[in-house]
Amino acid sequence: MNLVAIYFLFILLLSILLSAFIPIGNEQDTVRRLPVITFAIIGVNALIFFATLPFVLSQQEELQNTGGSLLEFRIDHPQMLADADVQNKLKSTGLLSEREITAFREELAADPGLERDYRVWLASSEATTLRADFAEKYTAYQKARDSAIWVQYGLAPHGDWKLHQLITYAFLHGGFSHLFFNMLCFFAVAYILEDLWGRGVFLGFYLLAAAGACIIDLIQPGSVPVIGASGAISAVMGAFLIRLPRTKLKLMFWPFSLLRVVLHFLLGRSWTVLVPGYLYLAAFFLVNVTAWYVTQKAGSQRGGGTAFSVHVSGFVFGAVFALGLKMTKLEEKVINPKLEAKVSFAASPVVTNALELFDRGDHSGAEQMLRTHLATNPTDVNALLAVIQVYERMQNYDQLNSMYGQLIRQHFANNDKEAALYAYDNLLACFPENRVEVRLPPRDWLSICRYLTEVNMNREAAIECERLVKACSDEPMAVRAAMLGGEAALNAQDDKLAMRLFKMALDRHPNPPLALRIEAGMQKCRV
Repeated sequence: MNLVAIYFLFILLLSILLSAFIPIGNEQDTVRRLPVITFAIIGVNALIFFATLPFVLSQQEELQNTGGSLLEFRIDHPQMLADADVQNKLKSTGLLSEREITAFREELAADPGLERDYRVWLASSEATTLRADFAEKYTAYQKARDSAIWVQYGLAPHGDWKLHQLITYAFLHGGFSHLFFNMLCFFAVAYILEDLWGRGVFLGFYLLAAAGACIIDLIQPGSVPVIGASGAISAVMGAFLIRLPRTKLKLMFWPFSLLRVVLHFLLGRSWTVLVPGYLYLAAFFLVNVTAWYVTQKAGSQRGGGTAFSVHVSGFVFGAVFALGLKMTKLEEKVINPKLEAKVSFAASPVVTNALELFDRGDHSGAEQMLRTHLATNPTDVNALLAVIQVYERMQNYDQLNSMYGQLIRQHFANNDKEAALYAYDNLLACFPENRVEVRLPPRDWLSICRYLTEVNMNREAAIECERLVKACSDEPMAVRAAMLGGEAALNAQDDKLAMRLFKMALDRHPNPPLALRIEAGMQKCRV
């Protein structure tokens, strides 16, 4: 088997794997502001779909009838393909491919006598009558097509597009499943980018992405209109890959069942896994590039009705956009300071003044002002977040541990476990990858680990329990943390990690009831 065959077999298997999972979110579930633009885009798409549905169904029926009449004419009168005008018009409807035209011409070229007979027949009265019949059927089809919503507001075929269609096509969908899965994928990657870039920038990016996704189809127009938000969504995916490559996407297994997706939201059942964004999104792009190449080689512009070219150009546009923001540091220098000013409107004047000092580079002054404020207002979350920014810039890891510890405790006091976990993730991200030295109060740290098990993140819980035990080896909580980690590792089917944690628990001389529970866990590891 040659390398090309191996590559395409790999892509086939990869596409089958991707089709079994759909992104429904990502691990960063906490945002600073409600993602209004993300929800608005979803709402507008849904509203347009249901508002236009009756008209679209009627128009599709009319197109099916007139198109069916043309197809029947072509089948009943194959000799009419000898007429170049008929050829071109059938091609424009999508009822005749370039490959079929080439095959017909080759057939004529191979038989000069047949070609001569066709020329004679085309001059006959029968051919004239059939031309008139064809013209009537084609005019009816053309009228139905040109008045269709998908042609007027989708990206019109044959290069006959209008400027507004570069945006409006992204708000039309071919069916409920088309809309539903597009919006689900969009939400999974959109809300966090809106939080990072702000509402105005994100909205502008999305609309530009819709137009950018059309680039290939503007150069190589198809014979059917382009509709759907998938091009713009692919751009958001491309931007997500560049901006948040290591952020894990939450993928849901759905064995080709829309019902299972619905049940997931109604019943809260979990069929999800967390996968690093760079793995899923790179695979998504690779599969779409290959599918586009194959459809082009096959002489088709749509693979099963899917505009792979739109996915490819959209993804590239989004990646380039995010890369531009990253290289120019516009997000860091312009976008984020303005956004922070908006989201911190509820902060006290002291916090605001401290952040102004921080922006001017006076880190020590900002630190002193915030610490003084926190001495009398220890539960001020805005002040905690502000002083954390100061210590992040100063790379003061001891103080980061302390301040994040206070923030996490405050979130637990407010019964906001999700925010506490998000704060803990941010604390981990502060350290260099080769020197993570987290140190939290053991009780709060153990609460983080317990919450990880509650949300079925068992492997992560086991890893954090092991980190807790190593950092707080002499603390009474270490025994319970090691035992909890061992049980979480068992649930994650990592027997090696589970056994290591159970042994760590036994080494700390647990009381008899805990010892029995630990021994039971170790026995499960041995089975």
